[in-house]
Amino acid sequence: MFNTNSVNFIDISVYNRNIKSIQEEIDFTPHSLGYLDFLDKNIHTTIVRFGDSSEAFDRYKLYRYHLNDSLRLFRFLHSQKPAIVLFHGFSFPFRFLFLKFLLGKNFKWIIQHHAGNPSKNKLKSLIQRIAYSQADGYLFVTQEQASAFIENKIIPSKDSVFEIMECSTSFELFDKKTARAKLGITTEKKIFIWVGNLDENKDPMCLLRAFQFYKNQGNIFELYLFYNKTDLLSEMETFITQNHLESFVFLKGKIKNAQLEYWFNASDFFVSCSHSEGSGVALAEAMACGCVPIVSNIPSFEYMTENGAVGKLFNKGNPMHLAQKLTELTGINIESERKKTREIFVGKLSFQAIGKKTSEVIHHLYADL
Repeated sequence: MFNTNSVNFIDISVYNRNIKSIQEEIDFTPHSLGYLDFLDKNIHTTIVRFGDSSEAFDRYKLYRYHLNDSLRLFRFLHSQKPAIVLFHGFSFPFRFLFLKFLLGKNFKWIIQHHAGNPSKNKLKSLIQRIAYSQADGYLFVTQEQASAFIENKIIPSKDSVFEIMECSTSFELFDKKTARAKLGITTEKKIFIWVGNLDENKDPMCLLRAFQFYKNQGNIFELYLFYNKTDLLSEMETFITQNHLESFVFLKGKIKNAQLEYWFNASDFFVSCSHSEGSGVALAEAMACGCVPIVSNIPSFEYMTENGAVGKLFNKGNPMHLAQKLTELTGINIESERKKTREIFVGKLSFQAIGKKTSEVIHHLYADL
């Protein structure tokens, strides 16, 4: 049983977001902050961010990169000792060292990974090693993502690495017919959905080539794509026209995030061809709505789907392997898979699950203070 005494926990990002208010930060990062409400009740939390204004509200503190604000932050942090500090990212080694040096031994530090690998520049990698090897714990979506950091001795041991999803959603599972009616969709066809930028990493051309084969096999479906970045849009439009996919593939473009909850619930399958992801916000949102995942076999997606316990995993960058997985969907019990997908989300990827696991790490480290 955990100690019932109050535990100070500080979630700090030293990146300057150039925001002007705490509310702007709350509105901008709902996927990252929802876990706070599910931390153990005896954990007293403060969120520290940097922007263009100086403000304090509830458990949030916003500072500027000004001398006066730096002194205020220093005084606040010292008032919190002993404490556990969650420091975001491996990209700010000097700021991490500065804070750790100033605050002394009454703080335990957790570094949270947000995509990326150790720097390929030898000097920068050395600086990362000097700085971040002094942390007490590391949060990755999956242990596999930490391998390069351990090999480069930025992380001393795999024993200090904890697997915790870095983001989540409040999206819910509800009736598919209701969602389709809301969107004006009357078809009974299988519906696939893609949510992601049209760039090389997301690899939408792999998607189109796989679905071209799937269509040529006589399958009837509708594929909807939602995106912001449009690097490959022209190439995709040409491919769709040349392969007569206009009545199968629909390029929808940008959409408000709240509307995606209906689209995920209206769809049967979520498809992602990403080559690399720190976690996967769109996949988490899809799974929250019971949208069955068909995703590339990258480490974060393997973790999120429990190594393909739900949906399908295919070899990244391989359209024929994706096409094979699509053909395996024949006869699948979609409603059963929808429920199973939601169950995995709740147990592993939800704000509740993140809050529970983060609480365990906080208590584990606090016991040594």
